[in-house]
Amino acid sequence: MADTTTLEVNLFDGSRRPVDPNIEPHVQVFDGDSPSKRVGDAYKKANSFLFPNLPYADNFADNFRVIATAKHHFDAGFVPVKMSQDQKRILNLMLLPKNYEFRFGGAAWDQLSTNPRELFDLLKGQEDEAIAQARYADLMNRNAPALAGLLNITTALGAIKLPKDGAKTALSFYKQMIWDVAAKEAPQQDRFYAYATTDLVGQLLAAVHQGDFTPEPLAGLVHHGASRSYKQLQFGEANVQITLHENIPGPEGLVKVETDIDYYKNPVAHAILEVIPNHFTKGKTNPVMAYALRWTAAKEQNFPEFDPLFTIVDKA
Repeated sequence: MADTTTLEVNLFDGSRRPVDPNIEPHVQVFDGDSPSKRVGDAYKKANSFLFPNLPYADNFADNFRVIATAKHHFDAGFVPVKMSQDQKRILNLMLLPKNYEFRFGGAAWDQLSTNPRELFDLLKGQEDEAIAQARYADLMNRNAPALAGLLNITTALGAIKLPKDGAKTALSFYKQMIWDVAAKEAPQQDRFYAYATTDLVGQLLAAVHQGDFTPEPLAGLVHHGASRSYKQLQFGEANVQITLHENIPGPEGLVKVETDIDYYKNPVAHAILEVIPNHFTKGKTNPVMAYALRWTAAKEQNFPEFDPLFTIVDKA
C-alpha cells in the first residue's frame, strides 16, 4: 500500500466563523515539489473539505500548497502545509468578500476601558478623555481602514510578551499616540506612530537575543529617519515590526516608535512583493489582508485566536 496522508481544510469568514457554504468554495491542493501538480481538488457547497489518501513521499513534495477561492471573494492560501504520514493535518483559512465593510462592534470608546486598558490608555495618552474620545470617533467615522489597521497592530502587540516569560505585553510600553496629520503620522491603514517608554528598547534587544525578533538592516532606507528597526519572527506571515526613531526628541523618558505589520517574513519577499509595489504605486498594506494572514498564522501556531475588535462582513 502506498504511503498516504490526510488534509482537512476549514474555511472561515471575516467574523471568524465558518463561511456560508452557499458561496460554493473551490479548494485546491498542490504538490510541494511540482507547483503545477494538483493532488486534491474540491468544488462544492461546504465550509470544510477533507482530502484523504493524498500521496506522501517523505520529502519536499509533502510541503503542500493550498488555495481556496470563491466568487466575489479574495483568494486565500497557505504554503508550506507540512504533512505527516498517516496523520490528518488541519488547515484553517479565511475567505473575505471583495465588497466588504468593517464592523467595529467591540471597539466603541466606552468598551475599550472595560477590556485590558492598554489600548484605551494609549489612545487617551495625556489628553482630556472627552478630547481623546472625539478624536477616536472621528477616526472611526472618517477612516475605517486606519482604525482597522490600528486594531490589527495593537491586538498583535497585546499578544507579544516582553520579556517572553513575563507578564507585560509589548503594547504596555506604548504610552501616547501621535496624531500629527501634517507630518503624516496620524494613524494610517498600515502603521501608527506613538511614544513608548525607553524600556521597550532594552526589551527588543533581549528579544533579538532570544530569537523572537530580528533587526532590519538599513532601517532608515525603508522607514525614513529611523535609527533601528526590529521584526517579529514568530509567524511565517503577518509579523509585527517595531521601528525606533531615537533621533527625534520626545517627551521625557519616551522614545518615538513606528509600528506596522508586514505580510511576509522573508525579507526578499517583503521587498519584492510588498515594499517595492507600495513605493511605486503609493499603495499601503491592506488591513484586510493583514487581518486574514495574522488570523491564519495564529491558527497555524496554535496560538490564541487573533481577534481584533472588529469583523469584516459582506457589504451587500
